[in-house]
Amino acid sequence: LTVNDVNRTDRTNRFYEGIDNPGLVLLHDILMTYCMYDFDLGYVQGMSDLLSPILYVMENEVEAFWCFVAFMDQMNFEEQMQGMKTQLIQLSSLLRLLDLAFWNYLESQDSGYLYFCFRWLLIRFKRELSFVDVLRLWEVMWTGLPCENFHLLVCCAILDSENSTQPCGVSGSTCCLS
Repeated sequence: LTVNDVNRTDRTNRFYEGIDNPGLVLLHDILMTYCMYDFDLGYVQGMSDLLSPILYVMENEVEAFWCFVAFMDQMNFEEQMQGMKTQLIQLSSLLRLLDLAFWNYLESQDSGYLYFCFRWLLIRFKRELSFVDVLRLWEVMWTGLPCENFHLLVCCAILDSENSTQPCGVSGSTCCLS
């Protein structure tokens, strides 16, 4: 665990701002405890981003720790990142189904593997959305409704919003990313 990751996490949020902030101390302590709890995995970059909203909401070290453990189990972090590879394949398949023209464009630009979505999936849009929006989105995702892979639909919605003025699925749509 690097202290730098903790020190960079959500510093504009009142819960974490300032020098010698007790929220940062709790964030660090929970991550250190998790490293001992899951010694084989240890610390992986991005964990502080995942823990921060949980700690903010729970405001309790023990409850935040156990919620984080459950979240990490759900996130399926592992060294080989097989779960992440599977999600990227599923996202590509979903995007291909929803907007073949856009998917073909990405393929033609050697972006069909959607690696640019990696961070979205890894930390569940934590750096793409405002803190308040992350709290709302995560609350919905944690319900498991409308489906287990709702985060993949969110990815498609983000991609669709960046995909020119054409609605999703319209043949011949152009991409604003070009």
